[in-house]
Amino acid sequence: MQLRPDIRVDILNKQVHFIWSDGSSLCLSHQHLREICPCGFCRSKRIKQIKIEQVEIEITAMFDQGYGAQICFSDGHDKGIYPWVFLKEFSHY
Repeated sequence: MQLRPDIRVDILNKQVHFIWSDGSSLCLSHQHLREICPCGFCRSKRIKQIKIEQVEIEITAMFDQGYGAQICFSDGHDKGIYPWVFLKEFSHY
């Protein structure tokens, strides 16, 4: 089971930094996090190649769900829970 990373939110630059205990880290913009939302609704849109409406996105809240983070966005979307394992995979690129 993947342990929760240290999370640092940079409000000014609209970025979130995820830092794992093994030294790996990941920095994603609020917009990118919205674009990669792992919920069924967003995954279905990506599979169908339907673009999510582009608006100025900001994270409005983030809740620890144990195995990942539920991230709420300024466009009202709040269904995505980003598992730590899902986010850790991005740190390898």
